[in-house]
Amino acid sequence: MTANKLFRRAIIGALILAVVLLGSLAVGAWRDRQLAGKPQLGLITTLPLRWGEGSSNNIIDPAAEPLPAYLSLQLEYQIKLIDALDTKALKDTNLLLLAQPRAFAPSEFAALDKWVRDGGHILILADPALAWESIHPLGDKRRPLFTSLMSPLFTHWGIDLVLPMEEAGEKTILRQVSGLTVRTVTPGAWQPREGSKTAQCAIDNQGLTAQCIVGKGRAVLIADADLLDADLWQGTGMRAIARKDDFGNMAMIKQYLRHLTGRAAHSE
Repeated sequence: MTANKLFRRAIIGALILAVVLLGSLAVGAWRDRQLAGKPQLGLITTLPLRWGEGSSNNIIDPAAEPLPAYLSLQLEYQIKLIDALDTKALKDTNLLLLAQPRAFAPSEFAALDKWVRDGGHILILADPALAWESIHPLGDKRRPLFTSLMSPLFTHWGIDLVLPMEEAGEKTILRQVSGLTVRTVTPGAWQPREGSKTAQCAIDNQGLTAQCIVGKGRAVLIADADLLDADLWQGTGMRAIARKDDFGNMAMIKQYLRHLTGRAAHSE
């Protein structure tokens, strides 16, 4: 091969590499512009929303795709994954989503309560009997929590999460919430605690939801976390092709998030 041919191939290779790099930069800039106009949503969950469950040998698979619920929320929010509940993590956060989160230390409950009382807004999905399928065996810390461990906070706010026994054996239950048909599995129910006045909570939708005023902040509590499972709400058949949901699970979640921050609803 002559020197000229080698030179031309080197030039062509460099040009191709430059095009690829410029394309990557353009995509990155486009994503940054898309995120710039979206509000931030802090997320704490034991559900495999961001990474999926991957294989049983890996906690996180770098190639794993987010689950549909995560992608749906990403259409409207910059999602910030939060590990520890402390003053530093909550400092620049105005909106939180806790979906069947891990067990919190007393100091974390205290920090969360103070954050809400100081004006924070929070949506909590707490499930007394999670039915979410997992590849991990019972007792494995990578498995989503079977039952909510947030009762210390709920007790402090003057509300209890219970599992109605008459519905405990039902596979799926439909509820009407703000004109939306929501599909749930073994949902719990909220009940007020006698004599507690630490928060003002209005329980609605047959106990499925509670809206609380806590100091200067607000909290919406939903007694089910399975409703994020795409098998319960994602469109099928022609509706899947048209990207339409069969049930209003995610529409309800987004509606409450907008309500917490006073944002007007908009179509996707």
